[in-house]
Amino acid sequence: MTMRIKPYIPFICFFALFLAFLQSVGLIYPSDDTAHFDMLEKLGVAGWVGWRAETWFPRLFSDYFYAILIHNLVLWRIINAAVAALLMLGIWRVSGLDEQDRKRALPIGAALVCLMFFLIYPNAVTSSSIWYTGTFNYLWPIAALIFGLMPFLFVLQGKEPYPKKYWIPIGIFASLCAGFTEQTTAVAFGVSLLILIGCIRHKHRVPVWLYIHFAVIAVCAAVYLFFVFNSVRVGGGEEIALFPEFATFGKRDMLQLGTNVYVSHLLRSSGLIFTALALLAGFFAFIRLKKVNPILRSLSFLPAFYGLLNIIPFNLILSGTWFYSSRYEEVVGLNAVSHHDPSQWFNWLERVPPLGWGLESYDLFIMWFSFFAVIFMLYPLFFAFREKLYGFMACLLYLAAFGSGVIMGFSPSVFSSGARPFFLANILILLIIMLLIREGMTEKDAKISDAFQIKTLHSKLAFIGLALVSAYIIFMYVFLFTIPGYWLF
Repeated sequence: MTMRIKPYIPFICFFALFLAFLQSVGLIYPSDDTAHFDMLEKLGVAGWVGWRAETWFPRLFSDYFYAILIHNLVLWRIINAAVAALLMLGIWRVSGLDEQDRKRALPIGAALVCLMFFLIYPNAVTSSSIWYTGTFNYLWPIAALIFGLMPFLFVLQGKEPYPKKYWIPIGIFASLCAGFTEQTTAVAFGVSLLILIGCIRHKHRVPVWLYIHFAVIAVCAAVYLFFVFNSVRVGGGEEIALFPEFATFGKRDMLQLGTNVYVSHLLRSSGLIFTALALLAGFFAFIRLKKVNPILRSLSFLPAFYGLLNIIPFNLILSGTWFYSSRYEEVVGLNAVSHHDPSQWFNWLERVPPLGWGLESYDLFIMWFSFFAVIFMLYPLFFAFREKLYGFMACLLYLAAFGSGVIMGFSPSVFSSGARPFFLANILILLIIMLLIREGMTEKDAKISDAFQIKTLHSKLAFIGLALVSAYIIFMYVFLFTIPGYWLF
């Protein structure tokens, strides 16, 4: 019994920790938390959800639970903490870590996924998982997405969800829940479709129930799109007021805007988790490409190098003082890369199309090279795995993360939404990281597998370092990040 429970202890601790974060959280007035009280009272829950589908977006699952829990925050806190813990459990399960040695690999994998969650940009976490309204539009549908995609990812790996009598209905129900928010709908449909095409092309056996599952996802997407294209929100309305310039953008401008916003977020705000992914992918690709030209082999670390450029505090290193602003001119003189404050190397959004047209050479260079570095991650990711199937799956999830971020460029709320739309991308990146950790734990080279199973001195020190960093970030969550109002942005 102890061996069965031990791998799940980190998730129980994560639940308790998340529940503690939520204790100080209440409704914010005025905000989306309290904006619908009058209509809810007038129309009732069912009527209000239908009205929202007609006039806004058909977020049926999100709006329903928002409405029934709005006056029961104690129950919401418990359920929300459980959903957060289930999200970590789902990532751990999909990664295949649950197939490893129960005595060591399972609990270590569970601990790693929970610890690495805290490398995600705090505002992306708090505005999507701590804020009352944000939890229903992001955390809950994203958790449902992971469980809904689980059967597809299992079949892609040549496995079946076990036990089927539970996982098949759970997966279909989860897809229903994830099928009524824009990002999760797009990712669920795109990823499941590509997995089916890949399985058919490579003549993998696809069970009938998976086709039924995909049909459910497709129907949800069709219903969602029907309501969206007939919604007042799509016609312009109050959203355009958030970003008036958006009305002048064509589709190309929106695509460029979404790409720039996502790349900027990934390299700046989510630099920690992006760099962790880049280092792991680069390490494994470097090992696998032994027979390749040394230059091409070394390029595996290009995304990691560019990620490090963002997260290393050059402003402190170059100035030699905490009072960076007092030595601004001196530091700018030392920085020959872009003639800008080093901490703002990636802050080019307002200087490049479609937001700006006063282009300088360094703006264009940073914009295009940043995009290239993010896309180039596909190179080390594909070659990082011994089995090409896992390389394909990792690249597919990475592109899904990219698409979920870029899609925000097609909405006038791209800036007013803050960091929360990128929570999904961060979660998919965390899932890919866990796939790479599984790769390390199953590596044939005993030195590598022992390191990833935390059996060597260096790996134990690295694990302690990760735990200390996570502990510090948890401390910040308790005393800063969950302060009412902070987590809106």
